[in-house]
Amino acid sequence: MRILLVVPTFHYKAPFQEGGGQALSLSDFPSGFAYLAASLKQAGHEVVGLNLNNIKGYPSPKLMLQDILTKKLTDVKPDLVGLGGLCTDYAFLKDAIAIVRANSTVPVVLGGQIVTNDADFIFHDLKPDYAIAGEADGAIVELADTLAQGQKLEPFIARATVIKDIDSLPLPDYEPFGVQDMLDNHSMDTRLLYRYPRPYPRPFNIVASRSCPFNCTFCVHGHRIPYRARSIESIMAEIKQTYEQYQFNILVLLDELFAVNKKRMIEFCQAVIEGKQKHGWDFDWMFQTHASARLDLETLRLAKQAGCFLFSYGLESASPAVLKSMNKRMKVEQVVEAMDMAKQAGIGFSANLIFGDVVETQETWAESLSFWLEHGQENFIFLANLMPYPGSKLFENIKVKNKRAYYEHIDEGVVNMTTISDKSFEELIRLTSHLERAWLFVKPVLNPHCEREGVKMHKIWGTCPYCGVESMYRHEIGVFPFMMGTACIKCNRRMKIILTGVL
Repeated sequence: MRILLVVPTFHYKAPFQEGGGQALSLSDFPSGFAYLAASLKQAGHEVVGLNLNNIKGYPSPKLMLQDILTKKLTDVKPDLVGLGGLCTDYAFLKDAIAIVRANSTVPVVLGGQIVTNDADFIFHDLKPDYAIAGEADGAIVELADTLAQGQKLEPFIARATVIKDIDSLPLPDYEPFGVQDMLDNHSMDTRLLYRYPRPYPRPFNIVASRSCPFNCTFCVHGHRIPYRARSIESIMAEIKQTYEQYQFNILVLLDELFAVNKKRMIEFCQAVIEGKQKHGWDFDWMFQTHASARLDLETLRLAKQAGCFLFSYGLESASPAVLKSMNKRMKVEQVVEAMDMAKQAGIGFSANLIFGDVVETQETWAESLSFWLEHGQENFIFLANLMPYPGSKLFENIKVKNKRAYYEHIDEGVVNMTTISDKSFEELIRLTSHLERAWLFVKPVLNPHCEREGVKMHKIWGTCPYCGVESMYRHEIGVFPFMMGTACIKCNRRMKIILTGVL
């Protein structure tokens, strides 16, 4: 069987920027497609990938999809088309299925979180031939094997069996999706936070576990699928293989909860240090975690020694009432303790404050903003509004009357789930959005200056206002004056660079 796997376009409904194209670096890449490609290849099937990101020359995402997918179907003549994504990919998936139907009779299989969290509606609304809810690694192979034998199948939804031993899976295969081009030409395109340790970044990602043991009300992960972690040996095998292939220099651990316990974190750090000594690995890395990890200063210093430059912490609110409503099972004091330890270890700290929980009031909003004003100057604490996505408990509570319309306009506006009046809620959202974009309270670098490296790319120098070390950064600059948010390469604290012109 020849299977065409199509990666959704990043921000499909957003207008293209100058020159066309939506940017997607490898650190944003949907790793599920790479795992599916590996399983299908292991079973003897041919996999052709189509990554519609980072493509220039089209006036809109829809026209790009129409043109490129149509040509791909003609050139490849696949026996099966695989599509999938998040609930926010609804418009892309709807258009992609219509294009396949208009140009061929090839069957379509649909998967990803959009199916897993709302299988019956999505299957009957988007009308793929087959849908897979849950982890599709084995189910898509079984489907391809059956179709390869010439069996005729009626449309169905497959409820995939949970893969208990994820070490048994083949390592993800990114080759069909233009990984080399992403690393060589698009590493500066997205994920500003991941650039900081290297002016010439080559970011890669790795999935070290699946699902999450917690049950936060706003989250779409982990409600039906149990948490499972890969062994350190398996993780190191993937790092060794992909480092030798692609020479990445930034590693992003995508897990919701990487440092689930101190022992696992120590083992990982020791294995990375050993790999750097034995194999000459040269990369920095970051991870995500939760208050339950109970990190200590000694462990964070070991992580720093192993090359860790930042960790992301599950904060979400600084109001105890909102944290309780979200089922966060943590205290604000734990976050402050983690930030202090990160500062002592010289590791950056990142977190999100999301506003709009059902118990949110103007007072709880002020609690979180006060926390942000105190701690967000040096730490990367980002501000956003809370969205009730399908699959979350919040979505179940809002009782959507027209689900198709909700999907079609998802992320186009905010949803007021609070008792705050709509007018006041909109004003608070605007204020929070402005604070997020403006970086008003972040310290500027000292003695900023730059020189042109390419048409738009510039080398930028500045001295950290905290540790006094001057470092070089890179960024595309269209017009001056210019402001860039970044972090000190040495101490990893948050700062901004303001430039008025080129040297």
